[in-house]
This record gives sequence, structure tokens and C-alpha cells, in this order.
Amino acid sequence: MEWTLGAEGVEVEVNIKTGQYKIKKAVCCIDVGKVINPEMARGQIVGGMAMGLGYTVMEGFKFNERGQITNGNLRDYKIMRMGPYPVYEVKFLETPQQDGPFGARGLGEQSVIGMPGAISNALSRALSRKVNQIPITPESLWRLIKEGSDDQL
Repeated sequence: MEWTLGAEGVEVEVNIKTGQYKIKKAVCCIDVGKVINPEMARGQIVGGMAMGLGYTVMEGFKFNERGQITNGNLRDYKIMRMGPYPVYEVKFLETPQQDGPFGARGLGEQSVIGMPGAISNALSRALSRKVNQIPITPESLWRLIKEGSDDQL
């Protein structure tokens, strides 16, 4: 059994009148055992962070009361496109895995998992409001700001 541990954080810039926001910097510090190919490992982590970012800011699922996905089609499903992306910073810690190949352990999913929490926490702190539903769109932040309450999005 292996455990890959890491932490992620983001720096955001928010317009408190419109709800528009920009993710300026995304950071991931992760212990992947032994890094065998640094460039490939960094690419894997940055790709995961970008995937988590896209999922958080625009890729929402709609559910019915039974928990079934009700999105009608993939045509209306928003995905990230080329454009201004944040600065990605990756830091590796190395604690070799005893039974892993060359001391390595998995690193693919960790960078995706932490991104929604990192973004929602940064926006919650910036707005002094609970931001805890994804996707986090400028419209949903604008509504939260206009309501002026501590209710969830």
C-alpha cells in the first residue's frame, strides 16, 4: 500500500463588485517517493492542477433529487480552453517508497484532488463568505456578494 501526500494552494484576485476572479498562482507541494524523471513528473502535476482548475471553475454537473446526472449533452458542457493560465509552481519532497519501483510512488491524482478546495478556500477568505459549491462561476460569486449573507452558494 502506498500513500501520496501533498498540499495545494492558490493566489486569487477578485473583483468584489462583479464576482470576476483570476487565479494568479497555483502551487503544489507533493511527496512522490523518489522523482525519477523531474520534467515528466512536473508535467504530470501541472496537468493535474489544470484539470482540477477547469473542474472547479466551469465543469459543473447537474443532479436530480436521486443523485443522477441530468446534463443533457456534452455540447453544453464547459471545458477549459487556451487562455491566460496561472503560474504553476511544483515542489517535490522525496521520501522513497520501500517497495516502489526505484522508490517511486503514484503522483497522478493528487494534484487534481486538492484544487477545488484550494480555490474555494482562497475565494472564501477573499470574500469573507462560504464558497463551497462548484463550479465557482463569476455569476455565483456575484450572487453571493449581492446577497450579503454567510449562506452557501
